[in-house]
Order: sequence, then structure tokens, then C-alpha cells
Amino acid sequence: MTTFRYVSAKEFRQPMSQQEFIDKLRAIQQRAVLTPDMMVKTTGFWAIENLGATFVRHARPGQTFNDPHLPIEVRPIAHCGMGVGAVEVSDFEPRRMIGLIESLSNPDYKMFGYENVGAMLGVYEPDLFTTMAKGFTLVGLLPIAPLHWPEPAGYLPAFEPEVRRLISHGYGRMVYFKGHSIARAIRTAAKAPAFDFGACVQGIAFAYSMANNSDLHRVWRAGETMAGEEEGRFFNDGLIFAMEFWEWMSPGTLDTFAPQTAHAAGLIAAARQGVALGRARGALPAFAVDPEAQACRRSL
Repeated sequence: MTTFRYVSAKEFRQPMSQQEFIDKLRAIQQRAVLTPDMMVKTTGFWAIENLGATFVRHARPGQTFNDPHLPIEVRPIAHCGMGVGAVEVSDFEPRRMIGLIESLSNPDYKMFGYENVGAMLGVYEPDLFTTMAKGFTLVGLLPIAPLHWPEPAGYLPAFEPEVRRLISHGYGRMVYFKGHSIARAIRTAAKAPAFDFGACVQGIAFAYSMANNSDLHRVWRAGETMAGEEEGRFFNDGLIFAMEFWEWMSPGTLDTFAPQTAHAAGLIAAARQGVALGRARGALPAFAVDPEAQACRRSL
């Protein structure tokens, strides 16, 4: 619940002008760049994500994420936040939600907006966590919007295959955050056939990285342990992209990592290659580990 309480803070939920939006995102990103503290960098993601959601909730005509003054470093995570806001404004209705994402986004980053649709499906999925979250909402601890959760099997066919992959990644990310167990999250994903299982596992690994940002050696050991499992490639791809995400938002982060094993070094090298490819192309691909980056890891 710590993550949810943080991103729900009232200071990040107020309407803002276009310039205020840009200034707040830039300030958070600069704090992340100036510190080696991985927790500060990671909570920076949560703050930017929530600002993106708030911007969509209160968007006025002319406000947009497709602003050249929006720092390139924050565009992926800000667009992730867009997905939360689009789900809340549309109450999960696909046509309206897609319209919001398409109309507000930077075309190079719009696919990031769809990943959080899956996370929101995970948040609102009927279970003990959801019941607890609604209880916290009643006492004012969490501002959970009263949305109508759609059954995924009937809902996901409304989206294109790549969007479904991203939704599945977001769902996997959320099932890890809800249970904080890799094994439990993978079992949950395996019992959810409407979602892409490999993308769910990648999302689980991404969330595991974020949740354990203060002990990345533990994270990389988990990847090495998983390497021999059927899900290992997807899990390690999630670890790679988590590092790409940190490096994109806070350039120089990868230079602070000190791997202790060849496997960890390979993951870091692949992340470095993925960021370099993204910068050469002008945008980071949404939660996708480039084949060239995968080849880089295999070659070590």
C-alpha cells in the first residue's frame, strides 16, 4: 500500500496549467538526476506518473503531452500516468479511453499510455486487495475512483495485439505489487488466460525491480535463478527494461551499478544498448526489449 498512498498524495492531484505541468515534471526529473539514491529515482517515477494522471483528469482544451518543451526524459513515465487518467475519465470504456490517449499523447510515446490500462484492471479486479483498497477509500486514505471493472476476456479483444501486450504487462506489474511475491504473481498470471502470459511475467519483473530498488543485487540474482525456467527470458527482459527506464529518466544511472556476476553484467549491458538504440531512434519503445539488446546480453 505504500506505493498507492504515495502516488495518491493530494499535492499531486491538483489541476495545473500546461507550464505548471512541465515545470513540475522537470523538477522531479532533475532531483532524480542529482542523486544516486535509487529510492528517490523510483519515487520520482511514481510522482511523475501521478502528475500525468492528474493532467488527464483535469485537461482543458489545448493542453497536451505533445509539447516540445516536455523533457524527453519524462515522456515515457508521464504517458504511463496518462493511462491511469484515461481509464478514470472513461470508466474503462474503450472508445473514449482510446480517444483520450490518441488526442493527448505524443505519437512517439502514446503506447506507454496503454500499459497502465492493465495495471488498472489489476487494481480493480475483485479480490481481497480491492476490498481493502475500497475500505481505505471510505476512511480517506486512498482516493480510489468508483469504476466499473470489465471482465478481461470480453474486454481485451477491443484492442490491437500490441496494445493487448502492453495491457498484459501492466496487469503483471500490478499483480506483483498486490502480492509482493514473484511465484504468487506468476501463478496469478498463469490463471488469467485473457492476458499475454509472457508480457505479464515481464511486467512482474519490472515491478520486482522497482519494489526492490535498494537491493539490485537481489534483483539480478532473481533473474539468474529464473534464467533456467520457462518464464526466464520474459522475466529477465523485465529486469532489463526496468534499468532502461531508470537510465532514460535519469541519465547516468547505469554507470552507478556494480554487477557482481556475469549475468548481472549482461543485463546491464543489454539495458545500456537498449537505451542507446532508443536515443538513436528518438524514443524509447514501450516496454519492449530490443532484439539487439537481447543479443548483447547473450553475447556476454
